[in-house]
Amino acid sequence: MSNTVRAISPDVTLYDKTITFQEVSEITRETVIYIHGGAWNDPDNTPYDFNQLANVIESMDVKSSICQYSIEYRLSPEITNPRNLYDVVTNITRLVEEKGLTNLNLVGHSVGATFIWQILSVLKDAREEMNEVQLQMLKLLQVVKRVFLLDGIYSIKELLEEYPQYNSFTKLAFPEGIHLYEEEPLRVMKYVREALSHFDIDMHMVHSYRDELLSLRQTNSLISCLQNHQAKFELYLDDLGLHNDVYKSDKVAKYIFDNIC
Repeated sequence: MSNTVRAISPDVTLYDKTITFQEVSEITRETVIYIHGGAWNDPDNTPYDFNQLANVIESMDVKSSICQYSIEYRLSPEITNPRNLYDVVTNITRLVEEKGLTNLNLVGHSVGATFIWQILSVLKDAREEMNEVQLQMLKLLQVVKRVFLLDGIYSIKELLEEYPQYNSFTKLAFPEGIHLYEEEPLRVMKYVREALSHFDIDMHMVHSYRDELLSLRQTNSLISCLQNHQAKFELYLDDLGLHNDVYKSDKVAKYIFDNIC
């Protein structure tokens, strides 16, 4: 990442698209921040994807102790990775600083989970070589308590081996080739393990048996890599509907709520 994009130019208007689902005036114990998917390029996926899930969590939060927000990022081909990742990090950072948030729970669906995985991989670069946004990632990890990866993409190499047709959208985010995706699990797992351990972050992987767009290969491959590096994680497999049902699932809402409260 540090070798591919040095210039940082987040879209300053994006922060205005942050959605507040639940906000309480008192000091809260937990904050949930959602990151939507959409294969880096689908305008039909927006911060509002999580509206139903957030409403279910709010209905269970009888003590009004949870804040819930959803952030936006620019899409490909307007920009390429990691600039959309930089949008994600910059907007989360602004939200955290503006609201004074602590105890973050990051929830990402599909490519949203990819962004979280990339943030967890930040220790692969030496601190003195990090750019501004990578330093923001490092600072964010200090207040992240849990990550929830919903039907995520982790290895783009394996994704295209399984679904060659998905090159139609990966080439929009990585027009010069997927070798510019620097967070392949086999390459960065030791750094992710270090981040999980050093910052005491709980990783939760969630996957629906009925996902028609992503098989269990992504999840199973990541599990194997995590186990080989003795990295801690929890796994939730269930019938959570099709790919775009997962971020609306009452079961997922309950799983998230039960693990943060």
